[in-house]
Amino acid sequence: MKKIVSAVALSAALTLSAGTAAYASDAQYPAPELSVVVSAGSVQAGEEFTVSGAGLEANEEATITVAQNQSTKNFRGFTKTTSANASGEFSDEISIDKPGRHWISVEGDESGEVGTASVVVTGPPANGQTGPKEDKEPKELKADRSAATTSVSPAAWGAAGLGLLVTAGAAGAFMVKRRQS
Repeated sequence: MKKIVSAVALSAALTLSAGTAAYASDAQYPAPELSVVVSAGSVQAGEEFTVSGAGLEANEEATITVAQNQSTKNFRGFTKTTSANASGEFSDEISIDKPGRHWISVEGDESGEVGTASVVVTGPPANGQTGPKEDKEPKELKADRSAATTSVSPAAWGAAGLGLLVTAGAAGAFMVKRRQS
């Protein structure tokens, strides 16, 4: 009986570590070409911050899209054009007046490369506005979300594996006990 318990415990430990490894293998390697970063993860409404990144083609034009939701329908936000330097790097200052989490996507006009980042805007609107005056009508956000993952967490993989191992262990113990009788 001690051998069975030891085998089940060892199997459970291996399954938990294998679940983490399985989750890690779902990640995309190499990393996406276009990286986008914001200078601050949280800013006050109306405060300027920097959106920068690398991975565009040399001197490529790109569109920065700022949206308060990730939905491609009923898009409310604004767009801005920026240019990459000879190394494919870009940097631009923007400000957002409406509090909440905002998603910033940058898409290369020629390469089609897409990168995203997010920022949380806190506090009341700086000048009473609830967002940019332009682009009041909803429009469709054209963003590539193919790199988004919906993977199962390592804990869920581990729990599922542990459940299977316990079931297999119980079946094995039953079979051993049956053979002894």
